[in-house]
Amino acid sequence: MSTMKKLTPWIIWGLAASFFFSHYVVRVTPGIIVDDLKLAFINTTELEIGFLGAAFYLPYVIMQMPVGYLVDRFGPRLLLTIAVFLCGISSLLFASASIFDMAIASRIVLGFCSATAFVGALKLITTWFKPSQLAMIVGITQALGMAGASIGNGLAPYLVNAVGWRSAFTCYSVVFFTLSVLIFTIVRNHPKHKTADASASKPPASRPTAQKGAFKKVLLNRYTWLNAIFAGLLYAPSDVMGELWGKQFLKNIHLITEHQAEIAVSLLFVGWAVGGPIAGWLADHFGRRPIMTFSSLCSLIILPIIFYCPSIPLFLLFILTFTFGLTNTGLIASYTIAGELHDKEVSGFSMAIANMFSVLLGAMLMPLLGWLITYHSQGQVINGLVQYSSQDYQKATLILPICALLAFVLSFFIKETLAKEKRS
Repeated sequence: MSTMKKLTPWIIWGLAASFFFSHYVVRVTPGIIVDDLKLAFINTTELEIGFLGAAFYLPYVIMQMPVGYLVDRFGPRLLLTIAVFLCGISSLLFASASIFDMAIASRIVLGFCSATAFVGALKLITTWFKPSQLAMIVGITQALGMAGASIGNGLAPYLVNAVGWRSAFTCYSVVFFTLSVLIFTIVRNHPKHKTADASASKPPASRPTAQKGAFKKVLLNRYTWLNAIFAGLLYAPSDVMGELWGKQFLKNIHLITEHQAEIAVSLLFVGWAVGGPIAGWLADHFGRRPIMTFSSLCSLIILPIIFYCPSIPLFLLFILTFTFGLTNTGLIASYTIAGELHDKEVSGFSMAIANMFSVLLGAMLMPLLGWLITYHSQGQVINGLVQYSSQDYQKATLILPICALLAFVLSFFIKETLAKEKRS
């Protein structure tokens, strides 16, 4: 096999993964410019900021199952091309927003289009790589997303300080437009020999009917939903902390500076980026379910320390947020189970359901946490901004360790998909 043939799957996957990486940078940036947004859009409350976060997630969630169906039916190449281009449009809309409703509308567009990013990459993994590589490459893909989130939290503040948040989003749009052209030019849905084999093995008229039956089996399988709910419960705290409320929680609970809070949130994503491939390797060697159980147990232990021990030293807080990200990667095993529970022809649809739930709970919690913070506050206003105490934030965060507890319990009821003879 020539070097180019060996590299082709990695190049194709790399472009799809680059979309996943890039969308994460844009996805988390509003969380670090909350105060800038409050100044740009006067009289914006914490509840409205929560809705800004949810504006991305609700369409993202709604589109998961349709996108899963479409990538299985038509392939990911064209869908990824269109989605990346529209993400560029949404970034331009956010950059030029003159009213808060326009900013929310741009996030809705971003959510609709970004729904293709992870599912499209996963579909390409299942068609271009060996089954034995599945969990590892899924882990690397998720790690790239977390690296994007880390850059969004760690380096984006410098870009925002240098050129302003509006110009920063204009820069994001240029990246998306360029990536759209590259994906359309280079990405292919299948290796040539697989396309030929698939065409020869099944008459064209029978394919849609057989596929509909397979989709129905996915929806009627209880393990599809148990696994998806686990994914949502496990990832919700990372979603909430990393993408909207983490900086505000840590800054106000631990009484640290904005920069220190940004570092802590970035370390969460660095931990995820390091832990993703490790979790994939462990899941390929020791089974999917043990990794999921261990991951949820670690979250259950670490989250209460982060939220309810405000006197811990700063270096320990950094270690805890990194370790939380490092061990929250049981989600990789959950995605892998989703890809293995059913036939390959509906793997995109199955993984889309897991991905949908992995962000659904976080999307629901973002405005709920904003409401809880506002509900517990005394409403004191200084320099035009409502002030909230550390206790207000601590009371609101109680729901996050509860998510970890429920995920831990649920992990014992999920079907293991790695055969015993394949485990180390």
